[in-house]
Amino acid sequence: MTAKEKMFLESKAWALEKLSLDENYFHRLAAVSNPEIFWIGSLDNLVPVRELISSGPGDLLVYRNIGTQVREDDASLMATLEMAVQVYDVKHIIVCGYSHCTGINEVLSENHQTPHLKKWLEELREIYEVNFEKFRGLDLDQKKQLLSELNIKAQILKLSQFEVIQKSWEKSDHPILLGWYFDLISGGLKEIFTMEENHRVEQVATLTQNI
Repeated sequence: MTAKEKMFLESKAWALEKLSLDENYFHRLAAVSNPEIFWIGSLDNLVPVRELISSGPGDLLVYRNIGTQVREDDASLMATLEMAVQVYDVKHIIVCGYSHCTGINEVLSENHQTPHLKKWLEELREIYEVNFEKFRGLDLDQKKQLLSELNIKAQILKLSQFEVIQKSWEKSDHPILLGWYFDLISGGLKEIFTMEENHRVEQVATLTQNI
C-alpha cells in the first residue's frame, strides 16, 4: 500500500466514524465558520493546537511558518490577518513559540542554510545577536527557550503596530494579543505577556526597551 492509498483509506475511515456518531456531522461542519481566535505558530506542526486549547471545528484560525514570524512581506499572513480581524472580528490573536522550533534551532546551531531559509530567519537571527549577552552561561535548552520568548515578544510588538490592528483598537477593545510559550517535553503552556487595547502604549514602550 502506498502512502497516498493509506491516507485515502484513513480519510474514509475517519468520515465513516464521524457519520456513525452523528449523521449530520458534515452538514453542521459546513455551516460552522465563526472563529474567535487567530493562532500564529511554527510550521513544525508538533504543537497540537486544537487539542491544546480544546477547540472545536470553526473555533479558531491557524497560521504557521518557520520560526513563528510576523512579517508584513508575508502576503499570505497579512491576508489571513486582515480576514481574521476585519471579517471574523476575532477576539484573541495568539503568537505561540515552543521548545523544539526548527527556526530557533537553525539560528542557534548556525547551520548552513539555503538562501531562502537564511533570508527568512534574518530577523530571528538579529534578535539573537542584539541580545547575545543574555545567552552567556546558558545551556542549549535554556538558550532555545530564551530566544523563543524574545521572539514571541518581538512578534507581538510588530503585530501591534500593523494598521489592521491599530484600526481595530480605535473602535473596540479587541483583539487581545497573547504571547505564549509551549514546552513540548512537559506539555506546559506559559504566558509570556498580554497586550490589550487599553494599555498598548505602555506595553509597546516596555517591549521596545526589553527586546
